[in-house]
Order: sequence, then C-alpha cells, then structure tokens
Amino acid sequence: MTGTSTATDNAIKKVVILGGGTAGWMTAAYLGKALHSTVDVTVLEAPSIPRIGVGEATVPNLHRVLFDFLGIEEEEWMRECNASYKMAVRFINWRTPGKGQSGPRELDKGGPDHFYHPFGISPEHDNIPMSHYWFKNKFEGKTDEPYDYACFREAPLMDANKAPRHLDGTSPTRYAWHFDAALVADFLRRFATEKQGVNHVQDEMTRVEKDERGFVKALHTKEGRVLDADLFVDCSGFRSLLMNQAMEEPFVDMSDQLL
Repeated sequence: MTGTSTATDNAIKKVVILGGGTAGWMTAAYLGKALHSTVDVTVLEAPSIPRIGVGEATVPNLHRVLFDFLGIEEEEWMRECNASYKMAVRFINWRTPGKGQSGPRELDKGGPDHFYHPFGISPEHDNIPMSHYWFKNKFEGKTDEPYDYACFREAPLMDANKAPRHLDGTSPTRYAWHFDAALVADFLRRFATEKQGVNHVQDEMTRVEKDERGFVKALHTKEGRVLDADLFVDCSGFRSLLMNQAMEEPFVDMSDQLL
C-alpha cells in the first residue's frame, strides 16, 4: 500500500485498488463495508490480463473473517462459488510401500494407512496441547490409538461422512471451505459494485505518476484515464506493479527458511 495524503489532511477520501481477482475484490468489499461507503473505492482491473492462480482454494477463516463481516450467509455465497466443506487434509499411504492408490492400505499393526490433518491448532487441556498427553501415553505403551483420532473430534466425523455443520447453522467442529476462486472473485465483484457502490474500471495501467516525495499520486491507463487517490492498494499479484516496480521495494526471498 502507498498513500498520498498530506500532513494537514490525513483523511482518506479515495482508494484505488490495482488488480481484481480474489485479492482485489476481497479488499474492495471489505473496505466498502468497513468504511461504510464514506470513501470512494475504485478497482482498476485489466480485462486483457488473465488471472494467475490454481483456480481453487481452501481457506479456514474466509467466512468468519470476510463473509460474516459482510453479512453474507454460507447458503448464499457457497452455492454461487461451487463451494464445499472441508474439515482436514487426508494423507494416504505414507507409511506403506506400493503403487499410488486412492484408498488406504492396511498397516502391519492393523488399521488404515491414513492420517487426518484438521484445521486449527491442537486442542488443549490445562493449557497443555493434547499431543503432549498422547505422546506420553504412546511412549509409555498405554495407547495405540492414532494421534488424529486421539486428539481431534473431526476424524470420526469424516469417517462417518457427516457434515461439519448442523441444519440450524451451529457447528460441532472447525472447518474450511473449498471453492472456485474465480467464482468468489466474480461474486464479490457483483456484491461490491451493486451493493456498496465500488467503482469498477476495466482498463490497463500504463504508467504510475509520483509526487515530489516519490509517493504514488495517480495511475494512468491505456484508454487515457487518470486515477488519483489518497491510498493505493497493490493487488497485481506476482507482477507487484506498485510495490516492487513503481516503489522499488525489494523482493525478500524466504526460500532459505523452507524445508
């Protein structure tokens, strides 16, 4: 982000978001709600530039952080975005040799070769993670129950093919949503433009205009538009047209921290 407000007038009156997609329209919808439509919000999206991404996503806190804040129920957005519930990632046949297959093989000591990795941190008792109790019992030979079944409630729910939410909207467990990211972007675009008054400019940025301090002042487009603002949000993805290119903020490589 970068802004151009002066010291004598710090009130943000105009916001320009560069780039649409999921990030751009999530930002626009959130700002439209948080600022109660008191700020002019514009999304500059180039229709000729394809969206980059895998096309789908799994997000544990999307509804609680965004859609609850926007006042949109699951029954509305999930149908629009081909969404489904997801309680865990299931790792299959990591401990037994053989060809790849969709179903788990049998372990030497019995039981299926699979492991559920639920969303969220391990449950606690007396401020101690349940994994500590499980490891102590396992180390002392007091249990052969797998960690995921011993410490999480989600595993038996998934084995029984049960939903993570009751019909009345309450939930006995944590869960995420798996959805079509492009459909989420389109849904939020319609919501932001039709219900929040967000401006949608379909054009391509050609030049960034800076003020005497080196801050972004306006974005110039292919069709001759000049979009000035007090705050600019860079949602241009890996191209990072504002942060990395215009503002010359260096890319910080964290590959040395990865496994």
